[in-house]
Amino acid sequence: MTASEMEPLKNIIHETIENLELAQREFTGKTGQRADAEFYLEKFWTDINTVAKKLSFECTKVCICFAKSPIPTPSETSSLLSGIEQAVICLVSVFHKLPLTMGTTLHSHIQSEAVKAVQATKNLLVVIKNEGSKPLYKYSTGVAWEGCCHLENMQLDNKSAVLIGMKAQNNMVDDAFREISEALEGDGCGWNCPTDGSEDLDMEDESHWTDEDKALIGPSVNLIKAAKILYKRLMTAVEKNGLCTSIDMIKELDQVFEDCARITGQVDVLVQELYPPLSVSDMEEQSHQLANILHTVLKTCVQSHVVGEPEQPHMEFIQKAIDHNLDCMKDKLSKR
Repeated sequence: MTASEMEPLKNIIHETIENLELAQREFTGKTGQRADAEFYLEKFWTDINTVAKKLSFECTKVCICFAKSPIPTPSETSSLLSGIEQAVICLVSVFHKLPLTMGTTLHSHIQSEAVKAVQATKNLLVVIKNEGSKPLYKYSTGVAWEGCCHLENMQLDNKSAVLIGMKAQNNMVDDAFREISEALEGDGCGWNCPTDGSEDLDMEDESHWTDEDKALIGPSVNLIKAAKILYKRLMTAVEKNGLCTSIDMIKELDQVFEDCARITGQVDVLVQELYPPLSVSDMEEQSHQLANILHTVLKTCVQSHVVGEPEQPHMEFIQKAIDHNLDCMKDKLSKR
């Protein structure tokens, strides 16, 4: 395909790209307020799967037509791209039928996956418009297929969406705990050091932990470990006890997820404060912030249907671990 062959088609493709950008913004609009009695989650997923397959099919058609010679005429291109636009409009329409009463976590998850599918489709058209290369078509088609495939294979309720989100959060906490634990095997030297050699080398003397520093940060590291354990226990509890049979239960699952979401960000902030040069006051402040968030999560969970009597001892153990490490921190700081 030559540049001259593509030139008459660029405006047509560009117009569709702009239309897809407008459609993508529609996913952040207000969800349809259809009465719950008229909404059936099973039918919703059937519709989503059907539209996702349609979008994938239309993307495939476009790629096949542009990967061979002669390439489509302007009229044929408009017709091909119209199929993509119609599939995306249908996807937006189906998405907006999902009531928020089915769960804000579920809503956000589907919104994210739908946007990814439209974004992948848009990127495919950008490649066709700008590059005109068969290998890029194949690569971009694969990305579009992958985006649609996620929607085709989903069959979730709010509990499932909460578990997916919590697993991702748990992985981040695991990574943070592993990172700081491995760093503690040394003295923290080299963390966040510039690689261009522009900083004064004398600063290296300050950028490591002393033995006192490592002892001081122990309780903070244990708070991160408590967060790690809490996630493990909560995911097990949600999987075992979580229900979506009433609006109140769906809201409780959303609240658990919302409160847990604050843990990962605070763990990341705390880890950054633990590395040398250590600021004891910042470490103490961020450790207490994490402890407060963990307390909030525990309170939310024990007041919900997620935590039953068998899970109570685990929650009490984590509560005691948090309080114990705060006491240890207070004791260590008082002896400095």
